[in-house]
Amino acid sequence: MRSSVFAIVFLGTLAMYIIQYRDWIDWNKKFIYKVAPGPCKQVLSEGGSEDVTYIGNDVVIMSSGLGAGEGEGVIKALDLNTSQVVTMEIRGAPDRKDFMTKPNGISIWKNDNGKIFVYVVTHPVSEDRVEVFKLKKNNVLKYKRTITDPLFGNMNDLVAVGRDQFYITKCLHYRDKPRSTFEYMSQSAWGSVLYFDGTKARPVVPSGLFMPNGINISPDKKMIYVSEFGNKKLLGYHRSEDNLLTKAWSYDVYTMVDNIEVDQDTGDLWVGCHPIAFRALDWMLNAFGLTLPSQVLRLKMEDNMVSSIEEIYADDGSELYGSTAATYIKGKLVIGTVTAETVLCEVNYLSPSHSSNNQTLIN
Repeated sequence: MRSSVFAIVFLGTLAMYIIQYRDWIDWNKKFIYKVAPGPCKQVLSEGGSEDVTYIGNDVVIMSSGLGAGEGEGVIKALDLNTSQVVTMEIRGAPDRKDFMTKPNGISIWKNDNGKIFVYVVTHPVSEDRVEVFKLKKNNVLKYKRTITDPLFGNMNDLVAVGRDQFYITKCLHYRDKPRSTFEYMSQSAWGSVLYFDGTKARPVVPSGLFMPNGINISPDKKMIYVSEFGNKKLLGYHRSEDNLLTKAWSYDVYTMVDNIEVDQDTGDLWVGCHPIAFRALDWMLNAFGLTLPSQVLRLKMEDNMVSSIEEIYADDGSELYGSTAATYIKGKLVIGTVTAETVLCEVNYLSPSHSSNNQTLIN
């Protein structure tokens, strides 16, 4: 009798896990309705633009080459007025074959004199690094330093908050393919957020995050936003004066949220997403070569909390293969991808910011 009860409980638990896992990978999502805010065009056809960010003067910079070989990554600049994309020249680069290998997250910091510093996460075989550049005229980047730390593991994105000071997401605990694959396929919440103070890193969200991905900061510098890719959530953290983070809220987005860009005028968040999880997992596993759909969401904010959400762009992967980031500037939307195209859209309509239609947030 006891063994029969145990078998029933075990089978019931297994069935619940299978159902939950099926829902997590979005197995029932078979297609994506196409949505566009206006006319869209490809401005880059290959190489990708895993992360994008606006630097001012109608220029967006992009990390490109996440899927390329050793030392083949670059930073590209898109002129929003001409739609021209150029590869930025790097001067003073170190003599390392693995320099600029697989660039990932990108962030900028502007000092009191208006000088812009660019921070880029890269993934050489030996260790994850943050490469630091000073932006010069005529699409030139001057190499300044390379940052690494014993706590760096499988890093993803960062947000600079001072000269060589930044928050950075540790998406997965393990770097090697077998263990990192087990980590995300088993839904292990071993990710974290670190703060680098200019000298060393320390955990500010020690663990418990399931593939933290994008990260950014509110215009008033009081809130840090983190996209929890694996749990399909957006998280908000209060930032203290000593740069520690305290969780403020969690918002279910029901899609795999990637990089976050913040509209400095409205505070709204623009997020590149992967709406069908099993297709994103297939890409990560390099398994069956399934088409990777795209989605861009705008999260309208009030008092640094999500008030409402709207879908601005969606594609089944035929026009845009795997959206990772999006930024909105003066009626134009730039959408980046993992390793493929970059799309520029005219935005003909947006609903007003600061909607009063609040959703209850989860503590």
